[in-house]
Amino acid sequence: MKIFLGVTGASGCVIALRLAEVLSSLGHEIYVVVSENALVVADYECRNRSWFLEKMKSFSKAIYHEKNLHVDIASSSNTLDAYIIAPASIKTLAMIVNGIGENLITRTALVGIRMKKTTLAIVRESPLGVVELTVLLKAAKLGIHIIPAVIGFYSYPQSIKDVIDFVVGKALDALGIQHNLYRRWKGFRDPQFQDPCEYLYGSANS
Repeated sequence: MKIFLGVTGASGCVIALRLAEVLSSLGHEIYVVVSENALVVADYECRNRSWFLEKMKSFSKAIYHEKNLHVDIASSSNTLDAYIIAPASIKTLAMIVNGIGENLITRTALVGIRMKKTTLAIVRESPLGVVELTVLLKAAKLGIHIIPAVIGFYSYPQSIKDVIDFVVGKALDALGIQHNLYRRWKGFRDPQFQDPCEYLYGSANS
């Protein structure tokens, strides 16, 4: 598939990086737009912006500046197969649900919605107030899949990578892409792994 990935200034740029890595490893073409605010976040959360951009380029077919509205992906005559905003800031989603395509991320996402393509938003914001929930509801009504960046405790995460892969895996589920990034719910306890309470407090016998 040809997939758009818009990286906004919300916390969690590592999710976008891991998502691009996994999708590219599965043979998908990734077209990336990184916002200026995302680069500021990368300086804080992902070594630094230069490292983040170089790593993202290694996983991408192309990477664009958010202010460049004259590239092919901004047009509905060049639709891709799926559209992802990760992490998605509430500001960016608010612009999208109100039809404001003033940068390449929002404009390209609007193309995906208009052409009825699978569109995802990975949202990390917390807590969520009335304003944020209203924006998310509007987005869902437009057909955007809302993927909260939350922990699936039943998957027995043992590391930061496990936490990130759970979120990335949920995005791949929404795209219909097969993967084994996280342990799925089996309906019973898996003795191979420490559960969250054992991880924090030790085993019952300790």
